[in-house]
Amino acid sequence: MIRLIWKSLLHRKLQSAALIISIAVGVAIIFSVAAVYKGVASGMELSKQRMGADIVIIPYGVTLEPSLILFGGASANSYMPKNLVDAVRGVSGVRQATPQFFTHALTADCHDIGTQNRMIGYDPASDWIIGPWLKKAHKTELGPDEVILGAKVPTWTENQISILGKWYNIVTKAEETGTTLDYSLFVSMEEARRVVMKDTALKSVWTKQGPPAELISTILVQVDEQAKVEEVVARIQEVGFMQPIVASEVKKRIHSQFTVFGLLIGGLGLLAVFTSLFHLFARFYTLTWERQAEWGLFLAIGASGRKIAAIITGEAVLVTLTGSLAGLLLGGGLYKTALALLATYQAFPFVPPSWSFLVALSLLLCIIFAGLGALAAWLPAYLGSRIDPSTIMTRGEFD
Repeated sequence: MIRLIWKSLLHRKLQSAALIISIAVGVAIIFSVAAVYKGVASGMELSKQRMGADIVIIPYGVTLEPSLILFGGASANSYMPKNLVDAVRGVSGVRQATPQFFTHALTADCHDIGTQNRMIGYDPASDWIIGPWLKKAHKTELGPDEVILGAKVPTWTENQISILGKWYNIVTKAEETGTTLDYSLFVSMEEARRVVMKDTALKSVWTKQGPPAELISTILVQVDEQAKVEEVVARIQEVGFMQPIVASEVKKRIHSQFTVFGLLIGGLGLLAVFTSLFHLFARFYTLTWERQAEWGLFLAIGASGRKIAAIITGEAVLVTLTGSLAGLLLGGGLYKTALALLATYQAFPFVPPSWSFLVALSLLLCIIFAGLGALAAWLPAYLGSRIDPSTIMTRGEFD
């Protein structure tokens, strides 16, 4: 039977190829959209659990897109007085606050770490984000030659990394958070300030704003559970010239954008697939009449109506399965391309879907579309199995 099905499809190469391609395109779109959306949803959840900051305060006048600051690893050499930290801690509704100090966006001159990565100095006395990773390494704070790497920072050696001509011991590699922390290298506040002092391009900054020892780059804030974030933001803005970014608002905006993206692109994918399935139904329905002599001959030499139905259904299932498998291969490439394209326009929390999710998604798509293919062939298969061989033998066709 399989041989008959295969020969029948090969006999109609152009029609079969057209159906396979159209199904593959639809499956590829659905697969890639589902994978991207899953990664964004996982990133949203992880960033909510592990970022630990309700508000991120940056210096007034910084024009970077908030999503780049929270999720893209963007770094600006902008600073504000460190005494603002105590002022923010005194704001009603603020549970705790910790400062950070940014140095450079690390480039190929830094052992090809990559332009998205930045070095951050943290304050061990008030920090609650880096501390848990230090505890796992059985340490309380970082020494001047030690570093913690974010989950997405590339390395070439197991225990050390070279940054700006200096070798650092890697204390640990942080877990993935779906935020800008994944692109960061953490050092002590003193080490970060020492590194940035060596950058001659920033001398004008120190002349204007004061020495690095008196400056910070950002303040991470946790808000009391009973307090309203928008009210806390208003109070912070009254303290001094600072620019608060509410993490939940940025996440909500990104989530809405990706929901619209998923509905639009996924809808196109579904439309392409159902159009293909309609063509599949129309093709096999037409073939039932075109191939009546063939089916009648099979029935006349002893084939059962059930076998005729199985052949017709088998052809439809084979076409949809082939299209689905081709679509999964195409969808993998489309997923990578879409992710790279989206990342060039906007930073967003993203954790790559696990292999188990991708395998489960692939199996589900294959099963669904094989089932839909069989459903599309049901009526043609039923009609083909009901052909009267005596009519075919006497008239050569039936009405």
